[in-house]
Parts: sequence; structure tokens; C-alpha cells
Amino acid sequence: MDKKTYSFSTLSTKYEDFRGPAFTIKVDGTTLKSTEMPIVSLEVDLNADGSAGGCHFAVESLYDNEKSKWSNSLADTIQVGAKLEISLGYVKQEEVFYGYVDEYFMAYGGSAPPRLEVTGIDGFGFLMACQEPLYGGKKKPKAVVEDILKKAKSAGYAKSFTVGSLNGFDVPIIKEKLDDFKYLKVLAERYCMSLFAVDGELIFDNVTKYSTPLLDLTVGAGLLDFEKRYSLQGQVGQVEIWGRDENQKFIKGAATSVSISGSGKTAVQIAPKFKQTALREHNEYVRTEKECVEMAQARLDAIALNFVSGRGACVGLPELIPGRFITIKGLDEDTVGSYFVTQVHHQVSRQGYYTQFQVKGAKA
Repeated sequence: MDKKTYSFSTLSTKYEDFRGPAFTIKVDGTTLKSTEMPIVSLEVDLNADGSAGGCHFAVESLYDNEKSKWSNSLADTIQVGAKLEISLGYVKQEEVFYGYVDEYFMAYGGSAPPRLEVTGIDGFGFLMACQEPLYGGKKKPKAVVEDILKKAKSAGYAKSFTVGSLNGFDVPIIKEKLDDFKYLKVLAERYCMSLFAVDGELIFDNVTKYSTPLLDLTVGAGLLDFEKRYSLQGQVGQVEIWGRDENQKFIKGAATSVSISGSGKTAVQIAPKFKQTALREHNEYVRTEKECVEMAQARLDAIALNFVSGRGACVGLPELIPGRFITIKGLDEDTVGSYFVTQVHHQVSRQGYYTQFQVKGAKA
């Protein structure tokens, strides 16, 4: 995952003031350029909310009505399972998606030209088809996660994978009646990790620890619109985790304050009566009080991160990815601040190239 920091002015210079949007699609090595083919629309979705990422594009005016077939052998090139890479930008482009063709179809209409519609999915799509049971035995959870992610890389649908620290958690793992992707989601929730893909990298990690902003977005300098909302639903003042040690003795640990960095106040600080609320859970995967405390803190932080939510739109920025924090500027004091990006939607159409995003935060 890209851990760099960008300034909007630097990106504006790089992309020559964002003039002349362009993109390149590679299907099993065959290159389709927006400047050479009638690709009328392109959308790329990147998610850090436990969903697989995907893309969609449509091609028009490559159909020979007299011969009743597509020209340029396009239909032969685009086949399900074909490796799919997408780069976005302007004069310069950056790769934003890596996966494979999940489905495609021909659309014929009486008034509209024939259209080829193509949908892609990232490497997690392949793991959805892996449904064999898993009995980890004494294998540590990190090794189990790595073995699962390695399947997508070996199939050629992922370039790399990253698994964050799971030190201390070594309870035997069992998977039955679940595909690998759903099981990774279970493990991510169990160990309070994020699960998502960015440009061919499958990530299973606590990415909220990377608090340095990816970039600043300012009204009048790239940021087109932004909205923010608050919700006390599900917020708690503390989290307490119970478990048993190796001798089956009860152990517990608690977290009472949010550790996610940033200015502003948490839900409990704004609504003090919520300090009295608590979430108490029994966890079968902790064996020490230290693990209980770590799990409780991660759980409290994950809950707190749903206090603030928002969405916005900006000029097309290939560098904008989920799993990083961004800073919003140029608005009222209550809105300016740092937000964690959960979803990014890149869209190129006849209207131009724009990026929509969704964010959340633990502090107002």
C-alpha cells in the first residue's frame, strides 16, 4: 500500500492541471487505450470496508453490422478469467486496479449502438471460489492468512499480499462451510484488521495506525463537494474482553479511551452520558490479559471510527486510495480535519474524470 504523502499542487503539476483525462486497460497483455478505442465509460471501485474491489467499462462502435461480429478481435481478447489491469490519469497515468475479468456481455438496442460491457474483480474474487475446509491445527493465524492470500497470487490475480502483526494469537483455526474470502472477513473482524486490495496488493492489516495523511483536499483546489454526519448508534464508553488462559482461568482486559490520533472530541466526550455504556464480550482467541487489553482497544477504536462519516467528490486523482487518512480543508471549523478513507470510486465518462470517496472518523 502506498504510504507516501502528496500535495495537491504537486499532483496538479504532474497531471498538467488535470487536463485531458485518459486511461489504459490491459487484458491478458492486450492494451486498450482510451485515446484509440471508443471506451465510453470506466468505473473502478476500491473498498477498505471488507468488500472486494471491482471495475466496469463499456465499449461502443466496434461492431461490424454487415459481418455481425466485433472488429479488432475484441470479443476474443476479453474472456472471463483474463488478467485485467487499469491505469488512470491524464498525460501521465498510474495503475489503480489489478484483477481479472469476472463477466462480460453484449448489449444490443434498437436505438443505441451495440455495446460490450465488461466487469472485473480483484484477487478476492478468486478466493470466493476457494471453499475447501481448513483445519489449521497448531499453525499460527498469520501463517493461515498468508497461505490463503498466497492462492490469489499464485493464480496470477494478485501481485503481492501484506499481513499485519498477529503476535501472541495462536489458537487453532478451523474453517468449514465458508469460502476463503468470507473466512478472511471473519478473521479480520476477530483480530480487528482491515481487509482490502489496492493495485494488486491484498492487505490484511490494522491500517488505521498509519495516521499520516495521504493528501489534503481543499474546496477550490480539487475538492468539489463534501458532507459530514455524526451518529451515536453503537457507540460505547468502554470495551471489556473476557477469555481463558491456558489453564482455563478467567482473564479480562478493558479499554476506556480511543487511541486513534487526530484532533476533536470523541462521541463519549461530546455526549458524556455515553461514558456509562459498555460492551462486554467473551473471546475464545485470547490467552493472556495483555491480549485481552489489545483486543479491547482495537475493538473500541473500530467502534469509535463509526462516529463520524462523510462523502465527497474531487477531480480525478489516481493516488486517492482507501485505507489511508486524508485531510479536508477550506470548510467550517467543525468539518475541517482528518478522515479515514473507506471507499474510492474512480469514474471516467464523456463528462470527464472524477473521484468520489467515503470516509469515517473517531473524532468530531
